[in-house]
Amino acid sequence: MTKILVAGCGDLGQGVAQYFVKKQAQVIGIRRSGTVFPEGVRGITHDLLTLPAEQWPDADLLYLIMTPQGRNADAYHAAYVMTAAAVVTAYQGRRQPNVIFVSSTSVYGQNSGEWVDDQTHAVAESETAGKLLEAENLLVSNLPTVAVRCSGIYGPGRFRLLQGVQRKEAWGANQWTNRIHRDDVVSALCLLGERALAEESLPAHIIASDGQPTSMWEVKLWLAERLQVSTPLGETINRADYLPARGKRIVPNALLALGWTPKYSSYVAGYESMMAAYHERLD
Repeated sequence: MTKILVAGCGDLGQGVAQYFVKKQAQVIGIRRSGTVFPEGVRGITHDLLTLPAEQWPDADLLYLIMTPQGRNADAYHAAYVMTAAAVVTAYQGRRQPNVIFVSSTSVYGQNSGEWVDDQTHAVAESETAGKLLEAENLLVSNLPTVAVRCSGIYGPGRFRLLQGVQRKEAWGANQWTNRIHRDDVVSALCLLGERALAEESLPAHIIASDGQPTSMWEVKLWLAERLQVSTPLGETINRADYLPARGKRIVPNALLALGWTPKYSSYVAGYESMMAAYHERLD
């Protein structure tokens, strides 16, 4: 029986775990806190950094899906670099799993509207992005690993942008934004896992994004109209202000070439699917 280990069995991890349970795999999930796991998953509640190496379960495929406890370099070092080191140590001298590591497109430091794809060289422009690259390199150098670089993830329960538009928070300068719905991240992770289990040759890193880079103001204007609220732009905005001044434009060419198709092909479809739950939360 195929053995799947989901290290970091939170929102994304639970979606992956449920997929492989349906595939009749043996699925083990680990989370730092909480004891609720999807049906059919053997759950372990433990901090990965203190889990003894010999207690890491054998696995054919390991998903490493971490969430830092802050937005600073120290938090990223603990969540990504130290956890990657723990994984490498745990599987030294024993059968090594294929690893799918959830990373971020923040590793691309481009910020002047450049187009970015899987062939673009990643040069981190922030300490946190540098920590992600460090974790990627540590895993890739020691285990058969694919680092999945996700753009901004949104979806069920992720209402921060909706709330900001609803509250008429200041928008700031316009910039390019790249997004991917939570369900599409899960489907991409599952596809890559299936290909890894089939021993297909996969790149060391791959981008996961909906392939529809959009200006942030366009997204917020659409949300404001959909939520029937006014915008904080005022009447003195110049036409040139509507042009994105910063950011990058990301396309997931390699993932599309593998046959992946996003269910939510743009922010319009994705945010529309969230509206009913958001309004219910407001009531």
